[in-house]
Amino acid sequence: MPRPSIAEERREEILQAFEACAVRNGLDATTLTDVAAEAGLPRSLVRYFVGNREAMVEGLIERMFERAFQAAAQELNAPAALEDVLNFVLTRIFSDHTSNRIMLQLWQKSWQDPKLRRRLGEVYRQCIDSVAQHLYPGKVTAQQRQAAYALTAMAMGHAIFSEFDLQPRDPRGLVQLAACLADQPD
Repeated sequence: MPRPSIAEERREEILQAFEACAVRNGLDATTLTDVAAEAGLPRSLVRYFVGNREAMVEGLIERMFERAFQAAAQELNAPAALEDVLNFVLTRIFSDHTSNRIMLQLWQKSWQDPKLRRRLGEVYRQCIDSVAQHLYPGKVTAQQRQAAYALTAMAMGHAIFSEFDLQPRDPRGLVQLAACLADQPD
């Protein structure tokens, strides 16, 4: 695989710095100056390689979901066993606390920003489609997509509850319940 370009490396450094600042200071309180200081770059280079704040938020969204999709590709072989897919969906896909903290801020921000709300909706649709493809390789029926939607919602709820230190008494039972749901739409 070829080495990433300097521009790609700088962009990644800047987005990593933006993510760190957003977790530490909050998304709305993070400025381009903060990101530049965190990245160890002049503010002008931050704007050059990433653009304005809106472009930086978009890059951050893409970066977080790319991490999740890469993790899925690495952990789930095609075709993957149902239990492996469900374990991944329920325990890994939304398990990154840093990403969860940022996503909560993005959700809050999306109530005032219809463009951001649409963008997050697009990304979650991709996530549901990915879950559906892992669960039901090939052409996915409407009923199977509904099951993927329900399982993704269950995984998101589980991730949010985990942030409040709420865990199921029997995590294995959660996967078994999800397996029943996944087996229904045929």
